Amino acid sequence: MSSGKNTVLGFMFLFFAVLAILYFQTTSAEEIVYEENFEDNSGIEGDFLRCEDGTLYLDTKNSAQTGGGVWNKNVSLSPGKISWRWDGQDTDNFSLWLKVTFNDHKSIYYVAAGSRNPQSEGEFYRDRENRRRFSPSIVISGIPMSQVERDLVSDYTRYCGPAENVRIVKVSAGLGDSSTEHMNILRISDLKIYSQS
Repeated sequence: MSSGKNTVLGFMFLFFAVLAILYFQTTSAEEIVYEENFEDNSGIEGDFLRCEDGTLYLDTKNSAQTGGGVWNKNVSLSPGKISWRWDGQDTDNFSLWLKVTFNDHKSIYYVAAGSRNPQSEGEFYRDRENRRRFSPSIVISGIPMSQVERDLVSDYTRYCGPAENVRIVKVSAGLGDSSTEHMNILRISDLKIYSQS
């Protein structure tokens, strides 16, 4: 009789353990608050940069031809995690970066491994007393060309200071080909920003 009670108690314990695991998985799951599908060419500046099949890509079609461009999207989001996928073919003397700009004029560049660093060094702006200020950009280079995931709050805190009351106001991507000997076919896709957990 007591072994039957133990079996029932064991099944009840197992049932509640499974319920608890499912509950914590669903409550701690990060919610996607922004997803870029790269469906249209709005927000693109420059030559040879296009959106197609959910991908932002650069293809000059000719190794002797050079060019590039920048894609920009204005947003208003609390920082959380960010993820994207990028890759390249026949690369040399190229630029591939993703930039996140915050409402306090600070920005972080994520630069692909092998890429040249972006030319922008920061932003000039006017403070509340109308004084001219300069906010340098943070450049994190050497990011592998594959699926990438970064914690924006952690990166901001590490390089810029406390992330209290900070919002993302713009996301940008730069793709550039400066080589006359390589094709430098570059792509970015699956850009997502998640809520802070």
